[in-house]
Amino acid sequence: MVELRGSRTHQHLLEAFAREAQATVLLDHYAQIAEIEGYPEAADALRELAASQKLQAHGHLDYLRLVGDPATGLPVGATDNNLMAVLTADGADQRDAYPTMARTAHAEGFPEIASWFETLAHSKRHHASRVRELIDEHDEPSSSVGRR
Repeated sequence: MVELRGSRTHQHLLEAFAREAQATVLLDHYAQIAEIEGYPEAADALRELAASQKLQAHGHLDYLRLVGDPATGLPVGATDNNLMAVLTADGADQRDAYPTMARTAHAEGFPEIASWFETLAHSKRHHASRVRELIDEHDEPSSSVGRR
């Protein structure tokens, strides 16, 4: 069998996933603006488009999961793997990505944007803490996480 990891097709799936994920957020944001401006029909149509884009992103993930989480490369599928991938990605964002972005924004004279990036780093620390709790709960033998 041909190896997907590292192939051009793998790269294309990563690019397509990023495009669909970004489009989903953009369309949802535009729908909110349309709603605020008094265009409910446009808002509904944009939300429908966002839902379609989201489904397409999930389709890409169905293939990407064969080689790992798009952000970390870690195995995905089972909840314990998914939680570890989220923890790893959030950790990298809060330790590296957002602080670097904040320093750059400060250096370029964008203090408000730098503050936004710093807020995101703080938020990612909170997310990581919550995910660590979920991992700990998931590891407990009598855990009821995700079960009802």
